[in-house]
Amino acid sequence: MKNTKLISLLRTFSKTESVKFREFVQSPYFNKNRLVIKTNEELAKYFPDFESGDFTEQNIYAKVFGDEKFDYFKIRNIFSDIYQLALSFLLVSATEGKRIENDITLLNEFHDRKLDNLYLQKEKQLRKNIGKHTKDELYYYANYQLSKINTSHHKFEKFGYKFDLIQCEFDSFLSYSLLNLLKHYAKMLTNNNHGNIDFKMEMFEEIWSYVKEKDFSDLPSIQIYRQIIALELSRDEKDFILLRRLYDKHESVLSREDVFFILLEINSFAAFRLKSGDESYYGIRFSTFREIIEKNFFPENYILFMNFISVYTSACIVGEYGWAEDFAERFKNGISPVEESDNTINFCRGYLDLTLRKYDSALGHFAKTNFKLFLAKVMVRNYTIRILYEESLFEQAFSAIDSFRHYLKSEKLISGEVVTAQNEFLKYLSELINLKIEAVNSGDSRLKLLEKQINSMTSNPLGSKNWLYRKVKELSKVK
Repeated sequence: MKNTKLISLLRTFSKTESVKFREFVQSPYFNKNRLVIKTNEELAKYFPDFESGDFTEQNIYAKVFGDEKFDYFKIRNIFSDIYQLALSFLLVSATEGKRIENDITLLNEFHDRKLDNLYLQKEKQLRKNIGKHTKDELYYYANYQLSKINTSHHKFEKFGYKFDLIQCEFDSFLSYSLLNLLKHYAKMLTNNNHGNIDFKMEMFEEIWSYVKEKDFSDLPSIQIYRQIIALELSRDEKDFILLRRLYDKHESVLSREDVFFILLEINSFAAFRLKSGDESYYGIRFSTFREIIEKNFFPENYILFMNFISVYTSACIVGEYGWAEDFAERFKNGISPVEESDNTINFCRGYLDLTLRKYDSALGHFAKTNFKLFLAKVMVRNYTIRILYEESLFEQAFSAIDSFRHYLKSEKLISGEVVTAQNEFLKYLSELINLKIEAVNSGDSRLKLLEKQINSMTSNPLGSKNWLYRKVKELSKVK
């Protein structure tokens, strides 16, 4: 019984919802069956966990029916009725918070019942409410729905047809449609560029040709998603700067969903620039993550372990150690999946020590990790090898490099791009170690050649290219 649909649903109720649901069941408008009311009252005594040892169908039945012989089908039918009432309760509760949608429904009712005065009053109020709403899909949809109703309600005036209402309805529908199309295109392009996922983007060329030069200054959400598309198409810093300006200008009128998507887009572009070696984006990436955390987009009781790592390391790399520790303390109990929790904490501790040059401690923490995800394994191996170089543990470094190469070759889930980038890093690091072992002169032509080769690297995985460049420059200064 503890794992039935009904109990699973009731467990999700807050204390306030549980009280309201009891009142809902007791309302004769929704339920007139006294046995259902009595059974629900007994169930409520086990809220919120429903884990008591005496929580059984037989005990609930006895409390409702007294000494009557237990009838399995009778009690199951009552539970089924309560479950259906719980579903109705959820629908009613959800509707209560949808003020604009409810006003539109009422407006339709007033129109159908020919209650013109009530219609005009509600229409005025609805326009006011829509004007205050964030400029998201609901805003555009509500404008369209209002225009559509008005076309029917006000279509005749002094025996003439009001054709301007048709235009108004079309314009509002066009805005609503464009926003949704651009939002979908933006998501598909982002996932295609950053996740190598191919989508069938029907009508994209036609829509993009229409919107890319059009003035949408009075439609901020459309402006934003058009700019995200422009950025994903160009990967140009000018488009990134324009997106950030639009975000700063319109954030107050954007929906929470849109704000989160924009922040993810900013973070994705920062990661793209860092991958190409532009370290000025470390600060942008951290400030974006900080904003995501401050706006509570990641709940403290649930954060994917790779997101936890990304946020923590982004703070460490710009020296925000205090912020990183505060973040870890707040979110450590919400790391998901929970089996990666210890791995995640150890990795973050290791990364912190790495940035502080506490190499022995960092190695100890990294050695305690045993991630299942290949990308996390790659990070651990990459940083471990760097530490071995820093500590001049060259024999161990060569062994780790050889092991890493075999892993890259055997792991089938790693993309070719990642394999190529990491192998390039390992190749030049091996050459760097050999030159350091030889204690080459700062003017040695091999150092110059290696520096040139590192500069020509096409990728900067985990900052590897920039780290290699700094190491070869350090070696070049040694006499």
